[in-house]
Amino acid sequence: MIRKLFTTLAPYIILFSTAFFVYGIIYSNANFSIFTHNWHFTFALQAHTWLQGQLNLQNYYHHLEIAIFNDMYWISFPPLPSILMLPFAAFIGPYYTPDHLFALIVSLFVLMYAYKLALIQLKSRKYAIFFALFLCLATNYLHVALWGAVWHFAQNLAFLFMLMSVYYAVTPNKNHAPLSLFLFCCAMGCRPLQVIYAPLIVYLLYKRSGLTLSAFEKRLPLYGLPALALGGLFLGLNYARFGSIFEFGHNYLPLSMYTPGGQFSIIHMPYNLRTMFFGLPRQLPLLTPIQQRDGAFAFWLASPIVISYAVYFFYSIKNRASYDKEFILVYLVLIPVLIGVHLLLLSAHKCNGGRQFGYRYTIDILVVLFFGLITLLSKFETRTDNTRIYRNLVLLIFGLAVNVMGTIDFIALYHGLR
Repeated sequence: MIRKLFTTLAPYIILFSTAFFVYGIIYSNANFSIFTHNWHFTFALQAHTWLQGQLNLQNYYHHLEIAIFNDMYWISFPPLPSILMLPFAAFIGPYYTPDHLFALIVSLFVLMYAYKLALIQLKSRKYAIFFALFLCLATNYLHVALWGAVWHFAQNLAFLFMLMSVYYAVTPNKNHAPLSLFLFCCAMGCRPLQVIYAPLIVYLLYKRSGLTLSAFEKRLPLYGLPALALGGLFLGLNYARFGSIFEFGHNYLPLSMYTPGGQFSIIHMPYNLRTMFFGLPRQLPLLTPIQQRDGAFAFWLASPIVISYAVYFFYSIKNRASYDKEFILVYLVLIPVLIGVHLLLLSAHKCNGGRQFGYRYTIDILVVLFFGLITLLSKFETRTDNTRIYRNLVLLIFGLAVNVMGTIDFIALYHGLR
């Protein structure tokens, strides 16, 4: 029994030990602690405001992104992280919530669910461990994993909820369908553009259900009841604050109101797309600060798992004759199209993420890209006698080195500014 327990826990021991080793390097070199005060405590502040029976802030906080609407001050971020902060704001207060500790805890759950999802698709513990570490420690996700500031924490939570949603959409348990949709709504409550991946989640649920299309269509509203209830809460909050169910406040930020074209516009796309695909780091990590205002660079350099995905994708295109039409439609058409649409919409934003390392916005595509990658891998290079999968090790090492150094530089600089 002890041996069986150890066999079960061994992958998590490896994953968490590796993560804490990497995190320890970041904490020590950035002179950063999980108990360091987070000056950008937006979600705790909003939760505290709600607990006082108000929706708007009574004061303007100059270092936070505050929307101004009807001559009142409002938090302009999607509400789910604030909902999660309610008990902590109630018992600890908004100025003392350990946001960086929360970020660390979320990152460990991300690592766990990345492994669980990869294990379902790859049917190999060693391969699942390898790609979970690749996703969580060797991509630009590391940049947001430990820092509890408002922008990073929202992305961190969205990353976790999307991983969980996809995982519960592909488990053998058909009863997980409502949970998958609820978690998908949670992801949208942190990063609204995750709605782009609704067709994929619905397809995965349909595929697993074993029902006819008409029978599944009748069952889907029942599956979606918890998600619809949560989504209704989000929309109601938007309407109560800004008079529109689709407005959560970013359009009323001073920067959005005075930016040519507004928050989203095609006029922002040429510069952002050029940076997204061809931008290079301005300086070298650890030698000189690289996190300048809007200092983003190519997302595939900061997240080299994108290169792995591209290689396996084009290899699969070349060998598409060996796949059925449904697999081709979903994994060689739908997933890359959804990712492409997401990148286009991100490029239309007024800025590309502000002070950062890598290209922070594009972290939002990595969960679905990861799922696409491990699914393509499940079609080949997963036999027990096949070690070609470890050719990805070069990219993993590169991504790990780049993101550890960049994250240290970012946190040290950002913490120093405060």
